[in-house]
Amino acid sequence: KEKLINNAITALLSQEGDIAASNAELESQFQAVRRLVASKAGFLAFTQLPKFRERLGVKVVKALKRNNDGVTHASIDMLCALMCVSTKL
Repeated sequence: KEKLINNAITALLSQEGDIAASNAELESQFQAVRRLVASKAGFLAFTQLPKFRERLGVKVVKALKRNNDGVTHASIDMLCALMCVSTKL
């Protein structure tokens, strides 16, 4: 299970949210990452996978520059999920 979650997170973060992705697609990517990091294995990936935090940060910054309410909400919601560690560990 942990390996599947790590692979899914890596695949989602490899899509950096560049101009080619639509707003709906980017919003879906953030929602998927949010659900993945809600698990214990997903949160551990946040702390253990190399470059996870850096890639996620770049993705969020690019998303916020789009100035789209749905994408902004999804990115902030995903960040909030990373801040709630008490139920994961």
